[in-house]
Amino acid sequence: MNSLKSEKAFNVILISFDTLRQDYLGCYGYPKPLSPYLDQLADRGVIFKDARVNCGWTLPQHITMITGTHPLKHRLIYLKRRCSLSKRINTLAENFVKKGYRTFGFANGNAYGGGWRYGFWRGMYHYTNIFPGNNMMELLPEAVSWAFRMNGSAPFFMYIHTNDTHEPFAASQPFGSKWGSKYVNRYEGEISYVDNYFGMILAELKKRGLDRYTLVVATSDHGTEFQEHGFQEKKLNLYEEISRVPLIFSLPSVLPEGKRVSGLCQTIDIAPTILDICSLPIPEYMDGESLFKRISGEAKPPEYVVAHTLHERTYNYEHFSISTNQYKFIRTTPVGKNRLRLPGEHGKRYGRLNSVAKIEDDVWKELYALREDPLEKKNIITSHSSIAHKLETALDKYINSFDYIPRKSKMYLR
Repeated sequence: MNSLKSEKAFNVILISFDTLRQDYLGCYGYPKPLSPYLDQLADRGVIFKDARVNCGWTLPQHITMITGTHPLKHRLIYLKRRCSLSKRINTLAENFVKKGYRTFGFANGNAYGGGWRYGFWRGMYHYTNIFPGNNMMELLPEAVSWAFRMNGSAPFFMYIHTNDTHEPFAASQPFGSKWGSKYVNRYEGEISYVDNYFGMILAELKKRGLDRYTLVVATSDHGTEFQEHGFQEKKLNLYEEISRVPLIFSLPSVLPEGKRVSGLCQTIDIAPTILDICSLPIPEYMDGESLFKRISGEAKPPEYVVAHTLHERTYNYEHFSISTNQYKFIRTTPVGKNRLRLPGEHGKRYGRLNSVAKIEDDVWKELYALREDPLEKKNIITSHSSIAHKLETALDKYINSFDYIPRKSKMYLR
């Protein structure tokens, strides 16, 4: 890797493609050419092969993304409750604006990825979330070009959240039907749609001579389900189709090209890595670690990654997972009454979980051997109880480190 020293400050573009699965990008092995520009970005930069979420849904994940704090710390984890980011925690934009950066934010109608009430605007020189919830990307290149013109020669930080790869999958033509009419084909079309307009942004960056000094970070907040565990979309799981996300860093003047980094990393690592690459101090409140030394092989991956999802509306559960490079332990606690009697898909999800998980203390527990069973089809918690106990002990210790009290079960599952 090249030295971090530069005559000019590095610019930053952090873009989150909502609901984008890692395994649907060519750079992660998908056979169809859905994402040529994201794949080219990976070829010119660094790709993390085992990037994992710290939560299974949008709001906690995006706050984690721009603060480097775990959801159990920032506590923007609720669907029902109105909440805002604590003033004790700064956003990336607030950190950059203190160093003379111009800061821009472009979000959309999905408030969970950019809503004003949650604090996404903090530190922004210009911020908007007026873009539509879907079909945003075709409008974005013009807005980004305007920001480049407005910015002039000052270094900039830019946060982008696009909801297009989130259901309902309805990309503008020709992308909407590009890969077929089935549900999964429409998702593929959305990926090609966002990739096409993302390519235009990269072209504008190069046209203005900004590419060499601009760190581009592309990632997602979570994946989605295509019947891997019996259901569509994403509601009640932290399985691999939800937990694994793309994570690409590209900065030609500093980072190597075509580097693939193995080992666990997580969403809390994104913010400190961005600050580290830009030679800005990493605040003590951040829970993540900079990945910069991981790229050069000077640092080791974490022992495990902890994810949390609280769904206190409709499904009424609290969900934790702890993943190592070999195993994943999942604990689901129902916090509402009569969950197994819910109508339709809601009840079916709980019925399925009740059939595959081990019940202890009225909570569902699962353990999967990720190397031998990457699709998480066989719960081995009974035959590997000592491993499950070790992981659950580590999970509880991690939870306690944030002074967080998990919900207790309110139903009898047997």
